[in-house]
Amino acid sequence: MDWLPPYLIPMSQVAPVTQGRADIPDALFWAFAGPTAIGWLLTYVLAIRQAFVDRRVGIPAYLVAVNFAWEFSLTFVLEQLPSQRGINFLWVLFNAVLLYQALRFGPRDHPGLTPRVFRWTFAGVLAWAGLMVVVGANEFHDLDGMYTGMIIQVPLSASFLYLLRRRGSSVGQSLYIAVAKLVGSLFAGLTAFVLYPSHHLLQVLVPTYVVLDVAYLVLLRRTMLREGRPLWAFRGPAQGPGAVGAAGGAAATGPGRVPAAAGRSDDAAA
Repeated sequence: MDWLPPYLIPMSQVAPVTQGRADIPDALFWAFAGPTAIGWLLTYVLAIRQAFVDRRVGIPAYLVAVNFAWEFSLTFVLEQLPSQRGINFLWVLFNAVLLYQALRFGPRDHPGLTPRVFRWTFAGVLAWAGLMVVVGANEFHDLDGMYTGMIIQVPLSASFLYLLRRRGSSVGQSLYIAVAKLVGSLFAGLTAFVLYPSHHLLQVLVPTYVVLDVAYLVLLRRTMLREGRPLWAFRGPAQGPGAVGAAGGAAATGPGRVPAAAGRSDDAAA
């Protein structure tokens, strides 16, 4: 293969993942980890509230399964740092409610699946994600869940964009959730940067999901303005004649689209 041009980047002599955490003051650690925990806690609380108001999940259902698997596995199954286990345990409690909401309201976002098929696929994602988190965290020796958490964060952030496009409305969503999620995710990334300055994979993952979160925030704002919904309102757009019903039917306005003012299900009135 001498005819090939020389490679551009040599392989690292010491795998970055083998380099441990940087020794930083506790005050600096909590300056980043604190907003991370608070941001995600607010995201969960706000998403739970919005789902009960609009009767639609506030976090994409299948990603709730993945997120719950990450928190549960790193709290009860695999060895973790005590500080991280404490934060994860708090998140698990709120994610248990999100898990219930995903099973109850999630099928409305997947009208092509029967409730039975949705539940089985949801359980399959939950089991597979739990296995991958345990194996992946062990493979990376990921004592604080940094690698597995950041890897999961990318599809989680992308799924919010897909959810917004699939519904065609801001139902089940709010700017409060979007901002809280962006704050929690951003500070999680900053925590990763100060703890693992030599871990280049994290330096790619974090900007990726931050860009996705910002894009979601911008597009959600535009959607709410188009609907005439107050930007900081908790309640979703009013039900219209073409609203998605409990069975998932909708008036046809184009492939995969739902009228902007018609995103709520028939039983969403509160």
